[in-house]
Amino acid sequence: MLARALIGMILALALVLHTGLAAAQGLIRDAEIEATLARIANPMFRAAGLNPNSAHIYVIDSPEPNAFVLGGQNLFLHTGLITRLKTVDQLRAVIAHEVGHIAGGHVARRDQALGGARGIAMMGIAAAAAAALAGSPEAGLALAAGSQTAAQRAALAHSRAEESSADQAGLRYMAAAGADPRAILEVLRLFRGQELLLSSGSMDAYARTHPLWSERIALLEERIATMPPAKAPDPGDAYWHARMVAKFNGFLLTPGATLRRYPVADTSESAALARAVAYHREPSVARAMANIDALIAARPNDPYYHELRGQFLLESGEAEAAAVAYRSAVALAPREPLILGGLGRALLNIEDGRATGEAAEALRRSAAMDKANAEVLRDLALAEARLGNEGQAALATAERFALTGRFPDALRHARHAAALLPTGSPGWKQAEDVITMAERALN
Repeated sequence: MLARALIGMILALALVLHTGLAAAQGLIRDAEIEATLARIANPMFRAAGLNPNSAHIYVIDSPEPNAFVLGGQNLFLHTGLITRLKTVDQLRAVIAHEVGHIAGGHVARRDQALGGARGIAMMGIAAAAAAALAGSPEAGLALAAGSQTAAQRAALAHSRAEESSADQAGLRYMAAAGADPRAILEVLRLFRGQELLLSSGSMDAYARTHPLWSERIALLEERIATMPPAKAPDPGDAYWHARMVAKFNGFLLTPGATLRRYPVADTSESAALARAVAYHREPSVARAMANIDALIAARPNDPYYHELRGQFLLESGEAEAAAVAYRSAVALAPREPLILGGLGRALLNIEDGRATGEAAEALRRSAAMDKANAEVLRDLALAEARLGNEGQAALATAERFALTGRFPDALRHARHAAALLPTGSPGWKQAEDVITMAERALN
């Protein structure tokens, strides 16, 4: 399910970067897109000697074409960049470049430069919140991302030497992974010349935070000329990349723009997917269902198509049918927390006590695997309340408020949960962790 999550912990990032508060943007969460990005990025992390399981890729809903790394192995991609790049290797080239910053220690040095007592204190709050809620300091930082002020752009920018170093590292990673290193040049040329606009504020964000000087391009051209011919892109990678871009376009463009970009004459699977989403958003329920059913008929074991069918049905008010579709998706991908969250949401819209119990189980499993999902925590609190589990409902609510930066509300609900749950139980310990973190954030 393609969904936007509001970023509530923007305060932590804003203070770390010495900026003021700015309007929050959204993180996009979608099981298929996250799996696709992992497929594309993981070879780059492995080529750099980094563990892909320790890396996190987040998609920010913003039309500006930009990418940056922050706070460890956290890589942020804007939808505007993903949809603007034409090939899977161009996207992989951007990721390889950003991984070069991580492996080169540029992020750590920049974070130190951005230090100071105030910034370090806020970084500690974000890390404590994430540790309490998700067992990972990266989660809090991920939810803090979003501000696009000029001050942040300057803070995220790297030096010329670091950019050159990341270029060369990215080139090695691309070659080691069997990707086409020439894609790095294609991306650089896409933004070439925009350094002339540095003072105008009208240039693309990617060029603002990644100064693309002509000598860097010349150096890469010289290096690539000595490399052996590149292999053709993996058909599977190209397939999933095309699906991802089509899904983004279907949800982020207007339905009319999507249908013009993917006309009926385009018989590709990715075009059929984009049209299905566009018809759903018109809304044209019959055409949307006909298109998604055709996709499922062609790929009956694809969990993401069953999930999307469930989303269409749920958003059309057909909760029981949606639950059937989500159950099919869960059966095909039982450890995908976002799909489990969709099943739980569908079941909560069915007025049946048994459905509530099934919803709670699905949502508990989802939250156990992905604590950084405020929507699942909201739904879990509702399910627990309907089942009479007031302490667990208060705990889920406290975690949700902490995750979104509403620390006074988090503290109030965590104290309520701790008073209701058995002392020493896992839930009680979680509530105490939220209490500690919230008190630290408020003092």
